[in-house]
Amino acid sequence: MKKCLLALLCFCSIQLFGQGTLESDRLALVAIYNATAAGGGGEYYNDLSDWVVPGAPGDNPCGWSGVTCTGGRVTRLDFSNAEMQGPIAPEIGNLSALTYLNVQGSGEEMSHLVGEIPLTLGNLTNLEYLNLSGNVFEWTNVAVIGNLINLKELIMDTRGNYPAAFGNLVNLESCTLGDYGPWRFSNTQFPEAIYQWTKIKHLKLGGLVFTTPITDQIGTLSNLETLELGALTGNLPAGIGNLSKLTRLAIEGHYMVGQPRTIPAEIGNLTNLTYLQFINSGLVGPIPSSLTNLTNLTELNLSGNNFSGSIPGFLGQIPSLRNLNLGQNEFSGVVPAELTNLPNLVNLSLLMNRLTGPLPNFSASPANLKINLVFNAFTYAGLEENLAKLDGYFWQSDVAMYTNGVKASQTSGPPAMLSVNVGGTPANNTYYWYKNGILQATNVGNPNFQANDEARYHVVITNKVLTKLNLQSVSYTITRLPVTLVSFDGFHENGRSKLEWKTTSETNNKGFEIQRSADARTFENIGFVDGNGDTEDDKTYHFTDLNPFAVTYYRLKQLDHDGKSEFSRVIALKSDAAVLKIFPNPAQDFLTISGMLTRQRISIVDPNGRTVLKREVSDKEPVSISRLPSGLYTVVIGSEVKKLLISR
Repeated sequence: MKKCLLALLCFCSIQLFGQGTLESDRLALVAIYNATAAGGGGEYYNDLSDWVVPGAPGDNPCGWSGVTCTGGRVTRLDFSNAEMQGPIAPEIGNLSALTYLNVQGSGEEMSHLVGEIPLTLGNLTNLEYLNLSGNVFEWTNVAVIGNLINLKELIMDTRGNYPAAFGNLVNLESCTLGDYGPWRFSNTQFPEAIYQWTKIKHLKLGGLVFTTPITDQIGTLSNLETLELGALTGNLPAGIGNLSKLTRLAIEGHYMVGQPRTIPAEIGNLTNLTYLQFINSGLVGPIPSSLTNLTNLTELNLSGNNFSGSIPGFLGQIPSLRNLNLGQNEFSGVVPAELTNLPNLVNLSLLMNRLTGPLPNFSASPANLKINLVFNAFTYAGLEENLAKLDGYFWQSDVAMYTNGVKASQTSGPPAMLSVNVGGTPANNTYYWYKNGILQATNVGNPNFQANDEARYHVVITNKVLTKLNLQSVSYTITRLPVTLVSFDGFHENGRSKLEWKTTSETNNKGFEIQRSADARTFENIGFVDGNGDTEDDKTYHFTDLNPFAVTYYRLKQLDHDGKSEFSRVIALKSDAAVLKIFPNPAQDFLTISGMLTRQRISIVDPNGRTVLKREVSDKEPVSISRLPSGLYTVVIGSEVKKLLISR
């Protein structure tokens, strides 16, 4: 019924306006003026002060602000600088010779047009250019735009789902349907009508959240040169690889939307690409090595995603690359030396990752290269020689503390020689050692400090070359314990748990309570071993638990004669029945897992890091793997990881 009514109204409007004259064009312009001026002082406003309104019959509107005439008719209206407010008058449909209509507003917070899109807009079948953006139109009549079959360029904001009638716009060569204003990322279904636009060259759908996926039909738009998209539902389809003329592909998602996704390897088919952007799109990798096929690519922006692990070295094989942005991800490890091979690189952003040094030497890179390393875990290693190319290198993570030359695994311990490893030229480094927040020593070139007193220690390091980066260590607390416990271990044998621990010195040591737990939260005492009072000798202690659980957690409670006590770390021992095993291995059609105490979720991951099977299974329940090809897989069971070879 709605479609019939719309068609009837369009037909009636065509009969009403029909073929026009310059006088009918003038009257239409007067109506448009009055609708947006409201009598010159009321609710609405326009900036068309040179228009002669109401005027007289025979007045020539050609030359009024924004009005262009050809052959005695109004053919162009450009209100983009008119600061108009109010609705569009339905008389606009009388301007039947229009080929260009621009009513671009200033956005919701400034001057804009409102109300319904007039149904009479559908009379303007000669239009080749239409810009409705920056306004606050209602969405009810939006299908009328589908009547404008000669449109070559359309620009408008999105306020709902696009109707199938937009599929009639088969002559479009450029279209912007996105939301590029300050309040972005409105929800809309992906407009499948665009799959009919075989002439489209430039398609901009940025700033939107698509609630339905893009299909492989996108690959049929073979003339596309520019494609901009917002937040996707699901992965970008492989059909994207058919867009051989594409030079610009820009996808900007929304960090609150969607599930993790990957870049399709078919991106590597787009060999004419010069600009590729996936930002804030929830990407988790892997980055496809097919990107090395993009020999014309000058800008690659993968910022604001969830990439982790090492930066792939093959990114150094994209010879035209000028701008590479990998910021705001979870990359770790060192920066690959292959990036120093990019002969045209002028901007490299690595900010807000977990990268560590040393930074490779970029001295052979272009002189105007700028590298941003802010918010990572770099030290001075490799930074001095790259100083001229560093655009930002401050705010790095706290550096690790070393005790007696070994990286500390805990934040406290007995007296020790404390040190840090921050790289750089030793003579350029100054170490400021603090005890309980009070400066104790200033050492130039010497990273060591002997800490004997019970206190909290940390060090601040400066470098006289890298003046914008002051490093700071994690804090380390010296504790003089009555008992120095250097190890606590155990093993399971013949249904029993055998515990062993060692001390290097004891003062006033009454002994050790042995405690166990089935859940690492609630512990019970199961025995006591006497201590040796006061001694500087190394001592070894043993205890056997005759009735352990399938998985048992143990800790020691060391007791002094004066009533003080301290707990050891917690260790976990598994009985033979709780040791996870997968068999057969190699496997063919079925896999069995034993040693699970409860029903658990398992995942099987292929060599490319993709999860190919996920399900919950019970102990020794057969798992079908008949659909998986031969190869080496990873089986993830809770927090444990096993390797599986499928061989047929």
